Amino acid sequence: MNTMTRVLAGVALAAGLVGCSAASDLSSGGADGGVEVAQSGAESAPQDASDRDVSGTDLERQIITTAEATVQVDDPAGGADTLAEQVIGLGGRVDDRHTWTGDDAEEAPPRASITLRVPSDDLTTVIEDLAELGTVLEVAQSSEDVTQEVVDIDARIEALRTSTDRLREIMAEASDSADLLEAEAALSERQAELESYLSQREALADQVAMSTLTVELQPTAAAEVETSGFAGGLSSGWSALLAFFSTVLVIAGTLVPWVAVIGVPVAAVLLVLRRRRRRRSVAVAEA
Repeated sequence: MNTMTRVLAGVALAAGLVGCSAASDLSSGGADGGVEVAQSGAESAPQDASDRDVSGTDLERQIITTAEATVQVDDPAGGADTLAEQVIGLGGRVDDRHTWTGDDAEEAPPRASITLRVPSDDLTTVIEDLAELGTVLEVAQSSEDVTQEVVDIDARIEALRTSTDRLREIMAEASDSADLLEAEAALSERQAELESYLSQREALADQVAMSTLTVELQPTAAAEVETSGFAGGLSSGWSALLAFFSTVLVIAGTLVPWVAVIGVPVAAVLLVLRRRRRRRSVAVAEA
């Protein structure tokens, strides 16, 4: 093993020690909270979040909250607009929105669906305010504790930053091109891993800070207006008359096939009997 290889191995070990230190500071598990160096061959960043226990620490819990609600409103599209304005005013955003205007041919009612990212501290208020839009039919809410995952990623990030800093120092002190190329390759690998963990950490931070709320907005059923007095009686009578004729037409339509099947043979039999009677009458008259 040449000098540069030994130095790079030392950097990997130092990164592992920093990771262990970071995890043990956040963990109540003592030796069980150590950070292992993930390796590409023999070196890399910490591996398992499950290896560390964050229970009993002073770290603020990292909670991802998701909620869904169904609300009955007079104007679904208008209700979605109101929700969007409220959440944007609180510093949130609209992630997704769909509006259906309805289909007169199929009598499909208009409706809307909107997915909002709400500041976590304001989620309860926004859900409570849904009652001002209309009738809240259903609300469901769930939470996921990702504190353990955050601790693990933070430890990996700290270890990788220490490793990349040291590799830059080694590159500055490299005496030949072979050593420089070896250090550059190791640095590129560490930087790629670091960027990946930073991206994961940013995504988790966004999910924790901004809760997801999906609201389905359904139209309110139109109430039937009853008319009283003469106009009401006239309307009821007309409806009854139409219903009567409709029933008569249904019955007639039902009987037509039976008339066609049974009526024709019966008519033929009656015709034959009538002719026989005429013949008998003629014979009696001649006698």
